[in-house]
Amino acid sequence: MTSPPVRAIDEPLTDTRIWTADFIKLTIVTTLLRICTQVQITSMPLFFLHLGGSHALAGLSMTFFTLAALLTRPLIGVSLDTYGRKPILLWGAVVYTISTILYGLVAFIPALIFLRIMHGISFSASSTATSTMVSDVLPEDKMTQGISYFGLFGTLAVAIAPSATLYLLEVSDYAVLYYLTGAVSLLALLISVRIESEKKRKRKELAANIVSPPSKQHSPDAAGHWHKFVELRAVPPSVVVLFVSLATSAVMVFLPSFAIGKGIDHIGVVFVVQASALALSRFIVGVWTARMSPRFVIPINLIALGIALGGISFSSTLRELILWAILFGFTSGCLIPQLNAMAITNADQANRGKANATFYIALDFGIGAGAAGWGLLSDFIEMRWIFLFAAFLMIFALSAFAYMESSRRRNAGN
Repeated sequence: MTSPPVRAIDEPLTDTRIWTADFIKLTIVTTLLRICTQVQITSMPLFFLHLGGSHALAGLSMTFFTLAALLTRPLIGVSLDTYGRKPILLWGAVVYTISTILYGLVAFIPALIFLRIMHGISFSASSTATSTMVSDVLPEDKMTQGISYFGLFGTLAVAIAPSATLYLLEVSDYAVLYYLTGAVSLLALLISVRIESEKKRKRKELAANIVSPPSKQHSPDAAGHWHKFVELRAVPPSVVVLFVSLATSAVMVFLPSFAIGKGIDHIGVVFVVQASALALSRFIVGVWTARMSPRFVIPINLIALGIALGGISFSSTLRELILWAILFGFTSGCLIPQLNAMAITNADQANRGKANATFYIALDFGIGAGAAGWGLLSDFIEMRWIFLFAAFLMIFALSAFAYMESSRRRNAGN
């Protein structure tokens, strides 16, 4: 008598490793696409001017991209949970590649604006898909550590892409630049085809259902129509990251202007040090969170981030800026993966696409609104007050986190 076939449930349901083949592929795909995106962020205002656009229109080159990405994230999140991760990733990577190559062919601004919009939509699809797929392949108890490593290589794009872009424009032209980045994004597409994370996601969902059946969705009567596009259980950590991104955008946009106003030279060193501290934090935060509860680590980093922002506002020398840049880079590097992991793990396995979309909506909106808001405010106050106001936002972030924790304890007690 033959033995019955082994059921799927008898197979290992989860993998306890971080550096699986799919995780490595997803990290490579994301890094390649981030390099391409950073190249375009650096070159696009110059390209608008090259085609005869005004400085105001050149300044809007990022706005078209960002708004398209922001407005489509909710729909992308729902599609990830409904149609699967890989189809959305492949669609996004295909459109991303085509848009990038077509940049080298456009000769008038209306077509360029259309491509920026399509590029923003495809970036929203590919970036939300890869971050969600990473949460599918990571073990639950190593989520923060894995997301930290996943985001680590994105700092390479910020570090190398701007200077590489300007060098290529010196020795060639825009068409060559965009054909090269199109080739890089095509490589990301080819690697995406080989990713097989859907099988692991189904095993994780099966494991989660065996341990604890999925919780009921929030009632549409209570949540309105938002529940269709926003994962409500991811909202609390997303509110915290909204305040964090509003604050950090002040440094991203206005630190060079602040340094010039203070007569501080070699500001590029500050950004290198900040990126290095951020990279270091990605190696430390996972272990730190594993040894201490995120309920302790996150408030400590929020307080330290506020101190760093306040310190920047009172800096008058390069040495002082470097000191606070180390603290700023380290704390911001710790906070994003921790809050992202909380947004993901708060949601059911089947709703992690919406959870990731909800988190990145808050992150993107905070950066965009912060850059615009601080810019308007800078017309009326000294630059150092901007950093002080940004530091003050950490009080709101701490309050939102405290409210989130008190709600969690109340729900756990019921």
